[in-house]
Amino acid sequence: MRSLRALLATALVGGLLVSGSAVVSTTASAATTPTARVTGAKIASKTAPYGGKATIKPRVSASGRVVVKTKTLTVKHGTKTVAKNKTSVKLKAGTYRVTTRATFKTYSLRTTTKTVSRKKVGVAFGTDVTVTCTPTSVVADGYGDFDVTASCTSSRFDGARKESLTLFDMGDGTYWGFGDNLDELTTRVVPQTSKPFSAVLNPGADLKKSYLAKQTTTTKVWSKLKAKSLTQKLVIKQGKRPSHTAPISEWNCPSWAPIKGNADSGIYHVPGGRWYSRTKPEICFTTTAAARAAGYRASKNG
Repeated sequence: MRSLRALLATALVGGLLVSGSAVVSTTASAATTPTARVTGAKIASKTAPYGGKATIKPRVSASGRVVVKTKTLTVKHGTKTVAKNKTSVKLKAGTYRVTTRATFKTYSLRTTTKTVSRKKVGVAFGTDVTVTCTPTSVVADGYGDFDVTASCTSSRFDGARKESLTLFDMGDGTYWGFGDNLDELTTRVVPQTSKPFSAVLNPGADLKKSYLAKQTTTTKVWSKLKAKSLTQKLVIKQGKRPSHTAPISEWNCPSWAPIKGNADSGIYHVPGGRWYSRTKPEICFTTTAAARAAGYRASKNG
C-alpha cells in the first residue's frame, strides 16, 4: 500500500554511494624493480669576461623511477679547494679540477588491495519494502487500533528500524500507521507483543545497506640515499681585453687602459702629458688608436 507521501518521494534522488571504513582483508603485491638512471655530464669549457669570472653549474640528468635530491660542485685549483659542495661556482681564467656530485633516491611501486565495507542506499525514501517486525509493546485502544513499538528488519537494509506508531484499522483487513520518524507501516496482521509479523514499510529516509568492495592503492617505496660523482678537468679561458673601460677611481685609469678620455671635450690624454695628472677620466682607453676610433682627438698641449 502506497500513501500520498510515498508518491512525493519520486522527486527525490536515491542510490548514492557512501564510503565506509571497515577493512576486511589486505593483500599486497611484490614491489617491482625500480627503473632509474642518473647521469652526470661534463661541463664545457667557458670564457670568462676580461678581469671577471665565468659561472658554472652541475650538469645532471635523471630518468625513470628516481628523484635527484642535490646537485653540487667541488672545485680545486692545483691543491687549493676553491669551492666545496656548491650549487654554482664563479671562476676566473685558469685550469681546474671539478667534481660534480648528485645524490638521489630510487623507488619501486607497491600495489595494495583491500577489501573494505561500503554503504549504499538499499531502500530509497518513499519506496515500499517488505519487513519483519517484532513488537516490544502492543496496546489496544478498544476501538480496533493499536499503539505499537517494534523493531523491523529486512535483507535490503542494515540493522533494525525502530518504529513507534499507532496502527489504525482501515476496515479492509489492513492496519496502517504513520510514525514520528515519518515511516509508514502497513500490515494485515493483528500485532501481538514479542510475536514477529510481516508488514510493508515505507521509510521516511533512505535506508543504507553494507556491501564489500575492492580498494586498490599504489604507493612509492623509496631506496636509501645514493650518490654519483663525475670528476673532470675544466679550462676557463680569458676573455678578450676590451679597448676601453671605466676609471678605477676619480683620477685614475687601470694600468692596462691608461689613456684618459674626457667626454665633454672629446679629448684624450696620454701618460706624461701636460694635463694628464689634472684630468679626471670619464673613460679609459688601451691605445691612442682605440681613443681615436671612439671619436676622441689628442690633446694639443700634451
